Amino acid sequence: MQSFTVGFIWLVFYQFSTWAFAYFEYSPRVSWVFLPAGIRMMAVFVFGWNGVLGLLVGSVVTNENDIDESVIGLSFISALAPMLALTICRWSFDIPKSLIGLTGLQLLVFALTGAFANAFLSQIFLHSNDAGQLANDFLPMFAGDILGTLIIFYLIAKLLEYLSTKHNANE
Repeated sequence: MQSFTVGFIWLVFYQFSTWAFAYFEYSPRVSWVFLPAGIRMMAVFVFGWNGVLGLLVGSVVTNENDIDESVIGLSFISALAPMLALTICRWSFDIPKSLIGLTGLQLLVFALTGAFANAFLSQIFLHSNDAGQLANDFLPMFAGDILGTLIIFYLIAKLLEYLSTKHNANE
């Protein structure tokens, strides 16, 4: 059920991001603002490997091209890069699985690590398949993933703040 939920949320945010930030599209599948990048990061943070599975399915479903080895490869990268980032950050910062005590700086490093992992691995994959230009696509993908992740983190923080104040007002 968690994987289905993540896949559905990915689909919704992908469609919304494509529509809302159409002006910022750099190329198909690369945008200067990409909200689903934040969904990637939250999915692995909250659901772990179930989130990875949901991201994989969501990424395949939202691909505009026929499903081929390129789509499958990029979908695996899209799903696994945030888990790689989480693993690196948990090791580097000794972040507990409960996420209690997580700081803003740690979230920022997590966002940067996830954006770098996705952009770097995607560009290596595309370059090795002669489907992309390594130097030209890395920066907009990296920036789009960072901006998308920070926007999602901010929105979630504001939602949690609102729910907390609403809960405290009801007590």
